[in-house]
Amino acid sequence: MAIINQTEQIRRFLILGAGFVAEPAVEYLNRQANNQITIAGYTLDEAQGLATKFESVKALQINVANKQQLLDTIGGFDVIVSLVPAPFHLLIAKVCIELKVNMVTASYQTPEMKALSNDAEQAGICIMNEIGLDPGIDHLAAMEIIDKAHGKGHEIESFVSWCGGIPAPDDNDNPLGYKFSWEPRGAIMVLRNDATYQQNDKVVKVKGENLMAWSTPIEITGLDFECYPNRESTSYKSIYGIENIKDIIRGTLRYEGFCHIMQSFKDLGLMETDFGSVNEEITWKNYVLRLNNTDDLSKLQTNMSPKAWDAINWVGCFSDELMASKKDCSIDVLCELFLKKLSYKPQEKDMVVLLHKFIMKKPDGSRYYISSLLKAIGDPNGYSAMAKTVGYPVAMSAQLIADGKIKTRGLLLPVTQEIYQPILKLLEIEGIEFIETHMTNKEMSVDIFLTELN
Repeated sequence: MAIINQTEQIRRFLILGAGFVAEPAVEYLNRQANNQITIAGYTLDEAQGLATKFESVKALQINVANKQQLLDTIGGFDVIVSLVPAPFHLLIAKVCIELKVNMVTASYQTPEMKALSNDAEQAGICIMNEIGLDPGIDHLAAMEIIDKAHGKGHEIESFVSWCGGIPAPDDNDNPLGYKFSWEPRGAIMVLRNDATYQQNDKVVKVKGENLMAWSTPIEITGLDFECYPNRESTSYKSIYGIENIKDIIRGTLRYEGFCHIMQSFKDLGLMETDFGSVNEEITWKNYVLRLNNTDDLSKLQTNMSPKAWDAINWVGCFSDELMASKKDCSIDVLCELFLKKLSYKPQEKDMVVLLHKFIMKKPDGSRYYISSLLKAIGDPNGYSAMAKTVGYPVAMSAQLIADGKIKTRGLLLPVTQEIYQPILKLLEIEGIEFIETHMTNKEMSVDIFLTELN
């Protein structure tokens, strides 16, 4: 136990949310004896369940959708760490501005959040978004490389970034090559999103219904993956200061075959939010038949590859088992089944893989190539790789803000030296670090380096 230095000021942190990424964040902040930590959960039992794992950590109950409860709770803290679902961040941010309290989230910075930039600056606080894994650690590593290149007068021609949280190879034991550490709905909903990226100076837009069909193979450290674009990549040209870049794409990694199988779930109508409700007892098989207006499974099978059919059958969509509860739409039905069949078991490990690729050009016109790889595997007796790579950077940024080491005020992203340099160093101490590989134009070519875009 650290000895409290009486000359140091007490730092007060409020953690909103007690989910799986909250524990490493609390553990990290709790290392400092001068920190006082409170966990706020939707239920008191939820908050206490986490708080009792640590000495002197307090717990309380809060409804983060209730402004008055937020107003009554947030005042007096130095930093609010919001680990609740992203839709609640905006109200929390507004209350933080009103009470002049700093805030940190791991979620994407939305247009509505950006609109609060001046208000946050006027309040003299910082609201930092996108400081988890992806987004988060990916920004830190990318900006360190970009700033070094710009410092040498070099131009960034192409930037490609892939990131995925997946089962470790030893525990990749199901047909989808995927497992969930938390409620699956968020991870499934993003498969419906449109995506935008830039290739050969042209903006490319991918409709959500075509996202899984876009996927392309990629090999990383001897493992076969597939990748697909994620959300909106082109806005990071200005955020990263690389407006003249030729190619930019940020996307997701999965084991090979995942996207084809997920497209087949889509084709069966199992990823919809506006139909497919369940209000009575029904088997999974009869539910799927009803969704597709048929009474013959073989008709559905003729439109599907054997691999996808076997995977969907393995999950249980064609079984005679009764559904467990009523649901409002088909995506909620599917998520219930995924949570049952695709959850991590005790002692199973997850893995995080994050790969950046840069093509650089020197003033003399010659090119060179940089790959930057982060690979982390969860501890079966401790935290998952995903929990660590989200929870630690959130906590580190909160500590740096509370200690006055991040001095900039307003709405922030972790893309400046003031932020990325200290956090990258702190992550290395935790064993979370990138391995960079540099190649000359003689050792590599554009087509081979960016084979996934060819």
